[in-house]
Amino acid sequence: MSLPRLLAALSVICLLAIPAQAQAPAAPLAAPIKVGVLRAPPFAFQDHDGQWTGLCIELWRHIATALKLHYELVPTQLATIYDDLAAGRFDVALGGLTPDSQNVLKADFTLPYMPSGLAIAVQPGDRPGFLQALVQMDTSGVFSFLGIIILCLVIVAVLVWWLERRRNPEHFGGSLWSGLSQSFWWSAVTMTTVGYGDLVPRSTWGRILAFGWMILSLILVSVFTGLVTSAMTVSQISAGISGPADLRHVAVGAIKGGEGAAYLTGHNIAFTPYPSSEASLKALATGRIDAVVGLAPELRFLTERDFRGQIAILPHLIQRRWVSFATRPGLPQARAIEQQLVRITETEMWNRVLAGFIGREH
Repeated sequence: MSLPRLLAALSVICLLAIPAQAQAPAAPLAAPIKVGVLRAPPFAFQDHDGQWTGLCIELWRHIATALKLHYELVPTQLATIYDDLAAGRFDVALGGLTPDSQNVLKADFTLPYMPSGLAIAVQPGDRPGFLQALVQMDTSGVFSFLGIIILCLVIVAVLVWWLERRRNPEHFGGSLWSGLSQSFWWSAVTMTTVGYGDLVPRSTWGRILAFGWMILSLILVSVFTGLVTSAMTVSQISAGISGPADLRHVAVGAIKGGEGAAYLTGHNIAFTPYPSSEASLKALATGRIDAVVGLAPELRFLTERDFRGQIAILPHLIQRRWVSFATRPGLPQARAIEQQLVRITETEMWNRVLAGFIGREH
């Protein structure tokens, strides 16, 4: 074939190839990975601008950047997070998750990226004993019952003055102020000492009232004494919480459905469930409960941020746990995500992230 014919044939082939390439469909974009996020400071929480931040959020962003992953953060709840993973509604779940015998049946877990464990939060041991006792008495209803006693005392005083002011004027008569002050004195001493004998009702109805007030006073004083004794005993016990063995004797709180609640239920320890760690720690700071059981990093973070000086975290962990990412079974990127997780958590950058959220002692 001559050179002109060869060039002409090549030109025809090129012209035919151009439309074919132009008509070839573009490769479809991969669907973004859906990441379920469980709010659990310091692992995952929203800042003042509503943006997600936290330990596992920062770690995930570095992993996604390294793997060039497109993703979407979706808030979720602890009660449904593992069922959502098993059903494929999420591909990855973040938020201080720790594998146990139940959730490993519904999800896969990466290698852990940091140690954790259950800790006990208490009121500081250096809190003044008198103040601690006052808080406990208020919580136990001592002051409310004292108000009831004072109200009964006032009612009885007014009644005895009304019944005795004319028939017994030397004891309860005179001016309004004089008569009422005498009747208040009689009502108080009768309640506490069954009377000195200096003031005595003389009318029939006055004596009936006095007899009834003596019996009622015995009951009121007995109940009041019991409440004060109980409050003081609990105050002394709560000031000495040093470990799990003390939890059976005090009022304990934990997040409903959380790791702490599971531990307390498994050890038959009564507790009050709260919707969040913040709510449970607030109850502890105000004296409504004596201790909170929860994940140590979360308790330390919230105490440092919101309750500094009001709450102390006991140094020894109840149970050691390891925090991981959860992935849906069969996720193709799971192996690559785990490899990047291991690589990033071995860097100095990760140590700086840890120090920024939970301090150097982690």
